[in-house]
Amino acid sequence: MAADRSLQTSSNSGEAIKTPLGVGVTSGEHSNIGGPSGKVWSHYFQNPNREAQKLTYIAPAIVDGESMAELPEEVLEEGAKEWEHALVGFFVGKKIPFRSLQSVLNKKWSVAGKFSIHTTDNGISVFKCETVEVRNWILDNGPWDVWGVHLALRLWERDLPPISSGFTKIPVWVKLMNIPMEYWTVRGLSHLASVLGTPLHMDPATASKQMISFTRICVEM
Repeated sequence: MAADRSLQTSSNSGEAIKTPLGVGVTSGEHSNIGGPSGKVWSHYFQNPNREAQKLTYIAPAIVDGESMAELPEEVLEEGAKEWEHALVGFFVGKKIPFRSLQSVLNKKWSVAGKFSIHTTDNGISVFKCETVEVRNWILDNGPWDVWGVHLALRLWERDLPPISSGFTKIPVWVKLMNIPMEYWTVRGLSHLASVLGTPLHMDPATASKQMISFTRICVEM
């Protein structure tokens, strides 16, 4: 990122020291800075009634004299599991207020199951679905809109920051008319849709061949 994500602290000599944002400024030792009446500042931020929100100190690694957070793979896997059925979305051309977004999508999606909405400042939303079936239902029954504004959706994936949409291209539902029957295979439809972009998936009616006058395919364009 272009921004310099660092904090400045002062050394004993008065010289400014840059430390990566979000890590400690000591050499790895856990220190408490004294507050009023000799109490440590951490005392004022403790809430014994919120055990689920309680964090613990984990000594950082020291790399070239700087404190760095090194997360074990099992920690990342635990965090990723919470979002494994999530979708990332944004509205093309307009930002929708959260209350309106929540109200409209609850009416449209709640028939499939439970989901929650998590938003960012730049209009990106993450839709955490309770099950993979809920996620797939949302994808298969698109396209979706709120107030007539198209909602572009993609699968959530690891290492995708919530402030970045990951949308260098937009998933769009396309309808292909009068397709000969011999083309109605996964490979055949993939060949046709690839002319437009990267095929992602077809809708249930296309997959089951219920309606054979046209196909509906989600294509990343």
